[in-house]
Formats: sequence, structure tokens, C-alpha cells
Amino acid sequence: MSPHRTKRLERAVLILKTTNKMKAKDNKLIAEFMELPTEVFNTGLLNYYHREDNSGTWYEEHELSYNVSWDWLMPVVEKIENFGFEFIITESRCKIKHNTDHSIEELFHIETIGSKINTTYDAVVKFIKNY
Repeated sequence: MSPHRTKRLERAVLILKTTNKMKAKDNKLIAEFMELPTEVFNTGLLNYYHREDNSGTWYEEHELSYNVSWDWLMPVVEKIENFGFEFIITESRCKIKHNTDHSIEELFHIETIGSKINTTYDAVVKFIKNY
């Protein structure tokens, strides 16, 4: 393998690791926003209890799946809406509007080239960071 190709590969791995760390950090932020119960078990790692249907499961931070599962992400969208915000998802665009006193003020608009779930996830994270 050429040195140029090796450097490109190393750079890609670094970007992937950084992205995964950011996603893990943002997933933790969402778990805190959702007020998931936490517990430290024998591993010494913080675990989050996520309800699924009529039961639930404990997950370590790196196992939180808000960025890859609609089943995890949509309850977050619903919680945002329950605070009086309108969350609009269309294709790869999201808008979050504040709906008070019959006036709707747009807080922000996110549009990406990626998938619908990635755009929705990014909008949720941005909302929580600004909430």
C-alpha cells in the first residue's frame, strides 16, 4: 500500500473514531434529556434503562441507539412536541417551531444530504443543546 493511501486510511479511521465519540456523547445527552434511570453495575460503567414496550433493558453508554433507531428517536421527538414545539420532518429536512399564543416562531431548520433519521437526530441534538 502506498504511503499516500495509508495516510488517507489513517485519516478516515480518525474521522470515524471522532464521529463515533461525538455520537456517543450526543446519545448520552439525549438519554439525560429523556431522564432515563441510571445505574452503575459491576463493570463500573454507567448504564441507562430504556423502556421498550412493556419492559426495558439496561444499556451502557456506547449501546444507546438514538442515532440509528426510530424506535429510540421518536419518543424524543414526541417529548419535544409535548413541550409545545412543532417538529416537522420532511424527507431530509427538519424544522422545529415554537408554538405559543397562536404564533409559530421557527427555532431552526436543518437540511442534510444524508438520511431522514440522521437529519432528525441532528435536529433533536441541536434542540436539546439549545433548550
